[in-house]
Amino acid sequence: MRIARILLAISMAAASSGALAAKKPAIPDPAWFQKNTQALYDALAPGTKSVWQKALADDAVISDEDGRVQTKAELLKDFGPLPPGSNGSIKVIDLKVLPIGTVGAVVDYIIDEHEDVQGQSLHTQYTVTDVYRSQLTGWKIVASHVTVVPRDMDPVPVDKTGWPALVGEYRVGPQSKHSYHVYLREGALLGGADEQTATALIPLAPLVYFQSGSIHTMIFVPDGKGGIAEVREVHKYNELVMKRVGP
Repeated sequence: MRIARILLAISMAAASSGALAAKKPAIPDPAWFQKNTQALYDALAPGTKSVWQKALADDAVISDEDGRVQTKAELLKDFGPLPPGSNGSIKVIDLKVLPIGTVGAVVDYIIDEHEDVQGQSLHTQYTVTDVYRSQLTGWKIVASHVTVVPRDMDPVPVDKTGWPALVGEYRVGPQSKHSYHVYLREGALLGGADEQTATALIPLAPLVYFQSGSIHTMIFVPDGKGGIAEVREVHKYNELVMKRVGP
């Protein structure tokens, strides 16, 4: 909704200021956006604040992958280089440009990030949408939104002898039409609505698993008698409790 209001304001401003719009830069080709965007992310590791200072409009609104919504001043306040022992690189890929007349543009792309934190390698992808406004001083970002692209977690070695205790049916409540089933097949643990569509449960701890192909973490809760009482599906900072059905 915020981006929609920004785009409406851009269009209204353009309609009432034709003389000024004629002096503003024309929509550049995607190559310009590619070069400009890559320069922004090249500036992150060394903490080159001036690149972002120039690219962002003074009234820019930036929402990041952690749910924070910041102004330009708030973003730049703590801008700095990566801490000692860390280094990384970001490549902008799959960039697409949607021009909005001669007054604005929506730019969507993926940032492919590789980071080394004291010897540990991290690889994360994000999808980003930037909204640009044409100003007399050039193209400026007025809104930017970042979201992490989900991926399967890396497995942690666990004792598989406890897996048979996890197998079974789990349900939110007696009125639920669908159940969550856990299967053990050819040495692999799987979970899903049925055996045909079930996907791998990737171990993170003996009773904690990541559901492959999703954003869900499954936590199995013991009943204190050697069995499992329930499974908790954790996603989007919420827990959905499913009680075990039957023995």
